[in-house]
Amino acid sequence: MKILLTSDTYEDQINGVSCSVITLRDELRKKGHDVRVLTLSKDSESKMFKTDYLIGSFSVPFYPDTRQTLKFKDDLIKDIVKWKPDIIHIQTEFSIGRIAKKIANEVGCPFINTSHTLYEDYTTYVIPIKSLSKTIAKKLVRKSYKESKAIITPSEKIKELLQSYGLTNDMYVIPTGIDLDRFKKKLSLIEKAKLKSQLNLTSKSKVLVSIGRVAKEKNLDEIIDYLPSLVKKDKNIVLIIGGDGPYKKTIEQKVKKLNLEKYVRFIGMIPPKNTYKYYQLGDLFVCASTSETQGITYIEALACGLPLVCRYDKCLDGVIETGVNGYMYNTKEEYIDDIFKILNKSSLHHKMKKAALESSNKFSKEKFGDDVEALYKKVLNEKGVSYEG
Repeated sequence: MKILLTSDTYEDQINGVSCSVITLRDELRKKGHDVRVLTLSKDSESKMFKTDYLIGSFSVPFYPDTRQTLKFKDDLIKDIVKWKPDIIHIQTEFSIGRIAKKIANEVGCPFINTSHTLYEDYTTYVIPIKSLSKTIAKKLVRKSYKESKAIITPSEKIKELLQSYGLTNDMYVIPTGIDLDRFKKKLSLIEKAKLKSQLNLTSKSKVLVSIGRVAKEKNLDEIIDYLPSLVKKDKNIVLIIGGDGPYKKTIEQKVKKLNLEKYVRFIGMIPPKNTYKYYQLGDLFVCASTSETQGITYIEALACGLPLVCRYDKCLDGVIETGVNGYMYNTKEEYIDDIFKILNKSSLHHKMKKAALESSNKFSKEKFGDDVEALYKKVLNEKGVSYEG
């Protein structure tokens, strides 16, 4: 099968969309498919790199590291049309998504979409009035997905949201898989001791881990606001914040204002190959975000044996099994109670760590590749093209 994956964000950025695209690309290639990627160049020049088509682009100011293109008649597009993909899988809806639809129309192949993003949380960067930004987000999404032969959503939460927008396309819930082996790899005792020393952690430290893009919609404010109540009960609590983003300076200033520097470690952007090391320094993974479509970091934490304590969000249904591999909270009191319920009872903590590892298995990259491949075949079979092998 000739498969074209298209995305505005790719290998030069670390985020949920790029990780999903890279994982899917690699899994489909393992199955013998001819997979190519259409994405944006980091500058104004279009170029080909191996099997990647990089379209010249320019930076846009509304969100950091965001780029767009107006090169809808680029020579690289002509090359893709000549190659003639069997199916196109659009991962981001805007500039590259528009080019993908143009190619699909010229080639006569179907395209499908994956809905990775809660646009209601991002249009507020441009339009601060929430009700108006929500209305615009709905219109943009309806227009973007209107002609898609199928829509993949990473969770039931997003499927229900798209249906509430009035979309009637066929929708399939396929969670993005991860390389479980990479996260289940054990951090050696020597390296663990070295990292703990670098971060000024002691044998008594009780470490909460939060890893991900540091943006306002991730609601790190809440985690910081609740920290004084935690350290009041136990001075050994330490919060590790891994990742970077447009809100990092604001969070750093807040930590300083609340005199919490002693209890917070900012470790910045972590190379993907090292992420497991920082999860495995922790005792619990914490998150207050309700803007996730799936939450890859939740799965990564589970694969490292970390129980989760997260604000309730529908995308966590099927991820957190209450009292088994973690807890979902709705109030500050529940958050504090859940954390100490686990940390203060070693037998429960040990049991939850084991359950966390086991529950991550259903999110393997292999299952992700199998499910997406099966959907491609279904869409092509409906078009009258048989791909049963």
